[in-house]
Amino acid sequence: MKIIASAPHFFVTDLMKSLDFYVDVLDFEEPRLWGEPPNFAMPRKDGYIVMLNQQEGIKPNPNGKHHATDAYFWCQEIDEYYSSIKKKGGLKILEIEERPLYGMREFEVYDPDGYKLVFAEDMKRN
Repeated sequence: MKIIASAPHFFVTDLMKSLDFYVDVLDFEEPRLWGEPPNFAMPRKDGYIVMLNQQEGIKPNPNGKHHATDAYFWCQEIDEYYSSIKKKGGLKILEIEERPLYGMREFEVYDPDGYKLVFAEDMKRN
C-alpha cells in the first residue's frame, strides 16, 4: 500500500461563498459541482484538493476556533502568494512568521467558516 494523496474535508455553511473564497481569493481552480442544488465541490491548487461539503443539519466545526490548524500546505515562494491574497482584503490573514523550532516560514488565513489554513515554506529556501 502506498498513499498517493490526501485532502481535508470541510463542512461549510454556504458552498458558493466558500468556493468564491477558494477560487477568487486563494486562486484554486474552479471545480466541478455535485448535487442539485450544488452541495459538494473539490477545488484544487497545484494538484492538491480541498473538499467542501454543505449538508443540511451539519455545521462547520473548524479546529481554528481552538487555535489549531485545519489544513497545512507546504509551499514554495510564499511571499508573492501572501501579498496577492492580502491585497484582496476583507479576510482574516496573519503576517508571515518564522518558526525556527521546525524551520518554517508560514502564514495563516481563515476561510469563511473559520477553517484555519496555513501556507508554509522551508526557511532554508530563502
